Amino acid sequence: MGSFFNTERKERMKRVAHLFSGLLILVHGLDRFDGGRFLWPVFVGAGTVIILLAAFHGSLATKWPGIDAVFFLIEALLSITIMVEFMDMGKRGLPYMYLLAGIAQVYAACITWRKRRPAKVQVP
Repeated sequence: MGSFFNTERKERMKRVAHLFSGLLILVHGLDRFDGGRFLWPVFVGAGTVIILLAAFHGSLATKWPGIDAVFFLIEALLSITIMVEFMDMGKRGLPYMYLLAGIAQVYAACITWRKRRPAKVQVP
């Protein structure tokens, strides 16, 4: 059971979660572009930044321990925004999946914020 919860596996799971969210947000932005909606540049830009975060996750997470929590909150905000857009379009089931994703992302942000590595204090 110790090998299941190792640090390398946790970092890989965070990277996959950011990559999946980034791809969903990017696809939604491209769909909004085709539909002529005005928020498409926000979704395309945010999706691209989140995918880049996933690509450089290891080095960014060691530099800024709280970056995962911040990006999980941004992903949650975007998921809730997509949910509202889908509800406005009259969709019935899909908005609730984005609501569930947003709740999961807020939960992940809370857990990640609590478990972030403390800053190393150097004694002179």
